[in-house]
Amino acid sequence: MDGGFKWEKINDKSSGRGASGIGNRPFYYSDIFVDPQNENRIYTVFTYVNYSIDGGKSFQQLMPAYGTNVGVHPDHHAWWIHPENPSFMIDGNDGGLNITKDKGKTWRFVENLPVGQFYHINVDNDFPYHLYGGMQDNGSWIGPAYVLKPQGIRNSYWQELMFGDGFDVIPDPKNSKYGYAMSQQGFVGRYDRETGLAKMIRPTHPNPDIKLRFNWNSAIAMDPFDSKIIYFGSQFVHKSTNMGYEWDIISPDLTTNDPDKQKQYESGGLTMDATGAENYCTILAISPSTFDKNVIWVGTDDGKIQISKDGGDNWKNITPILSNFPKNGWIAQIKPSTFSRGEAYAVVNNYRNFDFKPYLFRTRDYGKTWESLLNSKSETFGYTLSFVQDPVNKNLVFLGTENGLYVSINEGRTWTKWTEGYPSVPTMDMVIHPKEHDLDIATFGRSFYVFDDIRPLREMAKNGAGILNDTLKIFDPPTAYITQTQQASGTRFGGNAIFNGDNRKRGAMISYVINKPKKSNKSESTKSSNSESKSKEKGKKNDSIVLNIYNSKNDLIRTLKQKVPKENGLNRMYWHMNEKGVKRPSRKVSKSKSEPRGVTVLPGDYKLVLNYKGNKDSTMITVKYDPRIPISNDVLQSKYDLQKEIETKFDLAYRSTKQLKESKKITQDYKNQAKNIDKKKYKDFIKESDSIIKQIDVLLNDVLGKEDKRQGITATKEPTNISYLNTANWYVSSLQKKPGKTEKQLVKNAYDKMDRVILDINKFYETDWPKYRKQVESLNLSSFKDYDKLE
Repeated sequence: MDGGFKWEKINDKSSGRGASGIGNRPFYYSDIFVDPQNENRIYTVFTYVNYSIDGGKSFQQLMPAYGTNVGVHPDHHAWWIHPENPSFMIDGNDGGLNITKDKGKTWRFVENLPVGQFYHINVDNDFPYHLYGGMQDNGSWIGPAYVLKPQGIRNSYWQELMFGDGFDVIPDPKNSKYGYAMSQQGFVGRYDRETGLAKMIRPTHPNPDIKLRFNWNSAIAMDPFDSKIIYFGSQFVHKSTNMGYEWDIISPDLTTNDPDKQKQYESGGLTMDATGAENYCTILAISPSTFDKNVIWVGTDDGKIQISKDGGDNWKNITPILSNFPKNGWIAQIKPSTFSRGEAYAVVNNYRNFDFKPYLFRTRDYGKTWESLLNSKSETFGYTLSFVQDPVNKNLVFLGTENGLYVSINEGRTWTKWTEGYPSVPTMDMVIHPKEHDLDIATFGRSFYVFDDIRPLREMAKNGAGILNDTLKIFDPPTAYITQTQQASGTRFGGNAIFNGDNRKRGAMISYVINKPKKSNKSESTKSSNSESKSKEKGKKNDSIVLNIYNSKNDLIRTLKQKVPKENGLNRMYWHMNEKGVKRPSRKVSKSKSEPRGVTVLPGDYKLVLNYKGNKDSTMITVKYDPRIPISNDVLQSKYDLQKEIETKFDLAYRSTKQLKESKKITQDYKNQAKNIDKKKYKDFIKESDSIIKQIDVLLNDVLGKEDKRQGITATKEPTNISYLNTANWYVSSLQKKPGKTEKQLVKNAYDKMDRVILDINKFYETDWPKYRKQVESLNLSSFKDYDKLE
């Protein structure tokens, strides 16, 4: 009441885990907010949100109870009250953002903020493949890396697998329906993602008096030689040979086992806080070798790196003895090389001890010696969190730090920060998809990122970054799939309220490098302004990239043109796996100069030739059919052949209407010319011209249908002749079997209709049109006339 000069205690009741009181975790969250229009209405924000209407003397819970169908996620960190409308409040908690307009009676969860805090990432080999990972206090999830649907990746495509603080998720490589997911304090289960069934498989110790210490983010790994074998870390390494149903301990305590750092049950300051996050002297990383099933690497949270070469019977401490290795550092990851048996990378950070420098170490002799790869990097680089080496080219490695993503194409000798389309965000974990060659990333605060197809970086790692300076270069593309798409789940018309994550673009992904020539200095130019203008105009016409596509017979089947990108360097374009098509008949004159799109190509290998201003480069691409759809090559071939046949009919219809429209214009021009010269003299010719125009209109109507100029949504009683061809093509294009009775009849009907029209058109050009032409040529339709001398 006096601006803070005097204070009196109103309430000192702690909430504990209950629903009333002031709060329970003051070190973590403890805020008080006052209604701007009612000083006695107070909100206390902590694990729950309680409110008081008597100035803080008593509190009751505001939010719906945790666990109810209408619940709001607990653990509240941010709160805002509208200064003029206190019924309008915003809550920021461990689950995201919630908004109320009625003082907390009802809440709306904000679904379009991609701010997930993921600890780990994993992938399966489904098509399309999935991403897996666990989020801070938001469970373990599966979702698509991309979807074969329009409108992007919606939240509804994601499925929670298990709840709790989510960490690592490992799908079963033999059947991605099953897998392993974790939560805090070593709780781990084997899930069935279709039914929701999850069996708890957390390891135990045969001696009930020995307490297992599990890290908040415990270590788990699957044996690369046998997917039934999994490893789990406490202070010991646990091994199961039957998918977690039974466990054996295969190591001694591999940590420092420092008793002074195991007082988590006494943790806290003003209040106790023993949640499991305080556990120490635990195993953080377990990494079985991909070369030798008996080699296992282990890292701990107190700076130990251990190795076993005999399947866990014996262990050796191989912690680096280097002056710059942080004592008791956090061994976040150990990544054994897939190229050399004794090689591994160790990601270490030490920010918990106020040391924010980055650390990455490598051994090539099973840990006998180590080298530091980041000696010259400062704290601005960001402390290290994750690492992955490309499984194809050992020179290509990626490093995740607190401040973003770094890439090296020389095995870690030099690093470049990746900034294109990627934020400076804690980069917690990375994996390279073994088939689709994407770099998939888990961030702590910006959810998942997918870098489509890292093959261009591989080539740089192989041949040097100098290829980025080439005038033109095309890279080997990933396999392209002819896929079927499905309508987006939920409403088709979502407006702007539904979140749609970025999706992979459809079509064959083609990466290339281009470097446009530098513009000449205008002051040095000696050309006239007229020639400069012509040169610029010509340059604009030629300033495009041309992609020619050839089939196995070396026939040119498609030509794609696109404007040269604004930025030099690495760019992408897409081919939708179709051939050059034919134009369709229309009353309007097409002004498009683009090559019309034709039928979908057959699976096979195709040659890509990229051209730019006399520069040329080529590569091959493999096209496959959607692996989700069982269809034989014979069916695809029969479908293709019939579509090509129908295409010739469309071309015939187009050429016929084009010819008729040209003839109509010629007739109209001569008619107008005759009227302008002498309307009376050429009266009969004008009448004949009208007759020819009328005949042409009738023939055009026979192809396209009579032009309906009525207002509104109109319809004709009889189908147009071209509609029969459209219907037949529609049926054939959706075939999943060889053409049957229905398709054959539709095609026959369409051909019969079109053939009769073409017959009439040809008859017109064989009889009436030649007569009219002779009539025109026999007339003197000169516009010249005699003039008297001007006096």
